[in-house]
Amino acid sequence: MTMTPLERLRNEMSGYMQASVLAALAELDIGTVILRNGNSLDAATVAEQCSCDKRGTEVLLDALSALGYLVKSGNRDSARYAVAEEYTTYLDSRHRSTFIPMMRHMAGGQRTWARLTWSVKDGRPQERIPSILGANQDRVSFIMGMNSIAIHMVEEVMTSLFAADVLPFAKQDARILDIGGASGTYTEAFLNKAPGSSATIFDLPVGVAQARQRFTGTDMEARITLVEGDFTKDSLPLGFDFVWISAIIHQMDRSQSCMLYAKALEALNPGGMVAVRDYVMQEDRTCPASGALFGINMFINTQDGRVYTFGEIKEDLESAGFVDVAHAVDVPSMAAVVTARKPEQGTG
Repeated sequence: MTMTPLERLRNEMSGYMQASVLAALAELDIGTVILRNGNSLDAATVAEQCSCDKRGTEVLLDALSALGYLVKSGNRDSARYAVAEEYTTYLDSRHRSTFIPMMRHMAGGQRTWARLTWSVKDGRPQERIPSILGANQDRVSFIMGMNSIAIHMVEEVMTSLFAADVLPFAKQDARILDIGGASGTYTEAFLNKAPGSSATIFDLPVGVAQARQRFTGTDMEARITLVEGDFTKDSLPLGFDFVWISAIIHQMDRSQSCMLYAKALEALNPGGMVAVRDYVMQEDRTCPASGALFGINMFINTQDGRVYTFGEIKEDLESAGFVDVAHAVDVPSMAAVVTARKPEQGTG
């Protein structure tokens, strides 16, 4: 049934309630606590193991049960809680496919979004409020939150890249540079698709540490080079056939994006390809709607971040020296991809 305008307003304004309940679940790791105890626990034990108030824990568990994330059996002191079967993978922080880090990152975003009016008023991000886990763990949550998203969309992205004939993997010894590659979700996917290729992940130490943890002792370890650095300040390693810039440019203004594109151009061999994955907005910037909302997210969380139109990305890539710029994967999400090539030697 279609909502009336008033019903839509009321429904969307109340969304913070559900988001806050899920944020508390993630930051307290309640799903993992219940699951590691046989997926059945009473409120008092959950409170004790999470170092929380019993009454506060109980009302939170009841709300999570009402929303369907937990299943409650029994009443009063005999009541026990279990993670709903369909959510056990996502709410268990020990699982490879967990969504907990991204939920924690989004919880931090929620605290910032609550001060959107102040940012619109004075034109700058507000002071960031750390989570109950602390600022250092919040940085880890960001890195692993990106992994939580990536592992659930990587196959879709890879399929679209091959359908658009983006990946130059007919050359089986391709050298790939993953800029800001963090834990290496896309690097792993690229190397799986091209068994003869090798890759370098270039990222800050916190990202490289996650990649090292992921690949050490695996069959891929010998094919991957990990390089610590800051692409906003440092030069990139050289000699690559393919450069992957994934979900990065939205953190930058246009001059910073041009700087990164210029470094990517230098890192590539002649004829090599760069691929930029991010939101690509229509020229009026209202579509996709999720991209417009993400533009708000960048405004309130960064000094210069924004979302870009294809025209802007094309102009900046060409300014850096790239040719053959194409909107290779045109989808209304952050899975959109723009590609360009470094000119062959002796060509314009």
